[in-house]
Amino acid sequence: MKSMMLTLIIVNIVIVIICAMILIKKFVKEKGMECFYIEDEILYLNSLFIKKIPLSDIEHIEFSYNRARTTYIGLIKVYKKNAKIVKRHFQTSKISFVTTEKMILEEIEKITPILKEYSIPYDIKGKE
Repeated sequence: MKSMMLTLIIVNIVIVIICAMILIKKFVKEKGMECFYIEDEILYLNSLFIKKIPLSDIEHIEFSYNRARTTYIGLIKVYKKNAKIVKRHFQTSKISFVTTEKMILEEIEKITPILKEYSIPYDIKGKE
C-alpha cells in the first residue's frame, strides 16, 4: 500500500515537472504569448500545437470575432492555395479574464501591416 502511494506521488511530481517545462518553453520564447505572428516568411498560429504556414501558400486570410457571454473570441481562417482551410480561435496575448472587442482588434492589427507588405489579402468581419 505504501509503495503504491509513493509511486503515485512520484508520477504526479513527474507530470507537474513536465507541464512546468512545457509552459516555460512556450512562454520564454520571444513570440510565445502571441496568438499568431510571422517570422522568416512563415505564419505561425499558436495553439497547443503550433501550425506553420509559409506565406507563399496563403491565398487569403479571414479574421472574424463574436461575443461569447461576457468575452469576445476571435477566429482566423487561413485559405491556402491548395484549397485547404486552417482555422484557429484566439483571444489575446495579454493575460486577462475578459477579452474585449478592442483587444481582439489589437491582435489583428499586429499582423495586418505584414500581410499588406506581402500583398496577402485579408478580411475582418465583425460579430458573426
